[in-house]
Amino acid sequence: MAGLIVPSVQKAKLDAAKATTTNAKTTGGYSGIPAVIAKPAAPTFSQSLNLYGTPASGGYSGIPFTPAKPTTNKAPTVGKTTGATNTFIPGYMPPDTGEGGGGGAPAAPEKTVVSRIPKTDSKGKIIGWTVTYSDGSVSWEDNPEYGKQDTSTSNPAYATISKILESYGITDLASVLEQIRLEYPEASSDDIVTLLQFDDRYNAKFNQRFSANLERQKAGMSVLSPADYLAMEQGYKSTLSAYGLTNFNTQAYYNKFIANDLKVTDIADRVSLAFDRVMNDEMVTNTFKKFYPSLTTVDIVSGMLDPANQFPALERKVKAAEIGGAALRQGIIATELGSMETNIGSAYTNVNRGTVGADVLGQMGTTKAEAEKGYKTIAELLPTAEKLSSIYGGTEDQYGLLQAEQENLQGLASAKRKRERLTAIEMAQFGKKSGLAQGALSSQTNI
Repeated sequence: MAGLIVPSVQKAKLDAAKATTTNAKTTGGYSGIPAVIAKPAAPTFSQSLNLYGTPASGGYSGIPFTPAKPTTNKAPTVGKTTGATNTFIPGYMPPDTGEGGGGGAPAAPEKTVVSRIPKTDSKGKIIGWTVTYSDGSVSWEDNPEYGKQDTSTSNPAYATISKILESYGITDLASVLEQIRLEYPEASSDDIVTLLQFDDRYNAKFNQRFSANLERQKAGMSVLSPADYLAMEQGYKSTLSAYGLTNFNTQAYYNKFIANDLKVTDIADRVSLAFDRVMNDEMVTNTFKKFYPSLTTVDIVSGMLDPANQFPALERKVKAAEIGGAALRQGIIATELGSMETNIGSAYTNVNRGTVGADVLGQMGTTKAEAEKGYKTIAELLPTAEKLSSIYGGTEDQYGLLQAEQENLQGLASAKRKRERLTAIEMAQFGKKSGLAQGALSSQTNI
């Protein structure tokens, strides 16, 4: 058939070609005699893993070789072709020696992994690896499976603890909780909270949120549980909000109250003291500001809520202001402290209008209600008493504001006798009933 070569003819040609290549070099080059080059044997590899990739197609032509093991961090070297088995670095192109088919510039070796050292946690779980490369560089590789819990065996306490902490107002504790989970995989929610509260390895965030406990501990007071702490804060908030004191509803104030062991009832008493007994009564408010001019309206409330101000001292000021306010309501100007020489408010220059003093009356137990009743009577008696005192003051004891307070608020019989003496003189002089004969508030016979 046309175009086909008969096998016997083809074999004859191949035998003739072999006969003409007897003196040809077998080192991979040519002898100058045209010939058919025998197919080279397949290269044999001495290593199972080729780190450098597939050998380049432009290597030696026809010379069997065995690849040498690459030297870490060193440039590969290749000697001249000698006819013996050559060292071959996969992926490396040797320079042209003039005796083979190779040529071209050396290719840079690829970056390979020399070592991969694992790092484990206390439970033996791999966190990641420290990787060293052939060029001497080092990097860190995270284990993507680390930290993942097996839902079939995970501790349910860790599934709910984050919600508990959120209710406390504590966030950003994921890494801390993961560390606790690794150390205490079987811990209960209460155990975890205990660790977060008292263990120095984990309690920084917790102590920041419940900072008043540290102050209580320093002062020798008991540390509140998170539940009690939060209940106190809620109680403060409800009490302050009821009076519209939202500017005091802050974490800083709550911590201050708790650190000073002010209970919710204490705050309620203080707010009531400020509002129910001072701020809601204009006369008392004005008197309070008169007695304590350095305190503004805001200062009054702030002062009441300041733990440094002891409640008994505050209550004493309020009592004095209430008594002074009762006097002011009747047009009588009172003072905080007692005085024997005051003449303020008297219509007569020769009548001494001294005063017992609102603070003194308060310390003696005079209540606001008693002060209101007493000053109402005093306001009715005082004009006539001061008039008679101005007339008979040269021969008789005066009866002014001081004596009226002593009789009607302190129950002194001596003050009552002074009023009765002036009444008797008036009746004897004019033969009629005196306005001073009206009964006083108290019938006590104190002297």
